[in-house]
Formats: sequence, structure tokens, C-alpha cells
Amino acid sequence: MDGGRRQILGLALAIIGVLGTIMICALPAWKVFINTEYHHGIYGAWYGLWKICTIYATGKMECVGYEVVVPELVDDTMKATRALVIIAILSGIFGILLGVAGNKRTNFMSDDGQKRKVGFASGVVLIIAGFLVLIPVCWIANTTIRDSYEFRNNSSVSIKLGASLYIGWFTTGFLFLGGGLLLYRQE
Repeated sequence: MDGGRRQILGLALAIIGVLGTIMICALPAWKVFINTEYHHGIYGAWYGLWKICTIYATGKMECVGYEVVVPELVDDTMKATRALVIIAILSGIFGILLGVAGNKRTNFMSDDGQKRKVGFASGVVLIIAGFLVLIPVCWIANTTIRDSYEFRNNSSVSIKLGASLYIGWFTTGFLFLGGGLLLYRQE
């Protein structure tokens, strides 16, 4: 595979990674609480970065922001997670823009040496964006697993990892692969 095709593939993987990062930021499925006793008709709740969604036994779902329900739920961990994910989105977009500018098949720069440096910088920025996604995803997964051990004796409540965490792990892989392909040069 020549360098131009490798760069295009790296950019495509990076775009998928950034879109996945935007998804995990928006989806309210980081932690999932399931209540088997249906207190007040409530089946469970999904906790996201920005809102909490209550699922009723009838199948209806109602989502509200944390600041509306209980502002105390937004602790320092949640604020740090939000910040890391937002910075990951911004750095991923910046890395993609650098990758487009440093691509062999574009005419943004005429000097091939400059294109190589910009393409390399793009790969570095995308790998950093991957770490910025990986850190909060693993952090929330760790706290969720610890919380689930605390509720293990209570058979009516279970805490599970949400879909956003799994999407976040795949997103990290796409950002790492895309950044790695942009770092690798074959002259």
C-alpha cells in the first residue's frame, strides 16, 4: 500500500474514531442501574455525562439533565470525564484537519518535507486523542465495577457497564490505528 492510500485509510479510521467519541459524549449510557423490584414502576436508570434517563416498567424512558434533578450528582469525577471527552473531540478534529493538510494527495502545501511533518503531527495528535478517550472510559468502568461489587449482596439492584463504555473502547482503537497509520511513512 502506498503512502497516500495509507494516509487516506488512517484519516478514515480517525474520522470513525472522532464520530464515536461524539457518540459517547452524547449518549446517556455510561452506567446502567437495573432494579428488579420495580419500585414506583421504575425499572432502571441510565447515567450519561450530561443527563440521567429513567426507564419505567412500561418501557417509557424519561431523560433530564443532572443540573435539573440533583446537581450533587455532578461530582469532580464527572466534571473531569466531561472535560477529557470534550478535549478528545477537539483534538481529534484538529488531528483530522492536520491529516488532510499533510496528505500527499492534497495541495495545501507544496513542500513534501512540510507535508511529512504535518502528517506526523496529525498522527501524534490522534494518538493523544485516543488516550484522552481511553482514560475517562476506563475510569468510569473501574468505578462502575467497584460500585457493582458494593451492591452484590442486594439482589434487587444491579449495576452494569453502559454501551458508551464499549463504544469508547472501540473508538480508542480506531483513533490509535488511524494515528498509527499517519505516523508510519514509507518513502
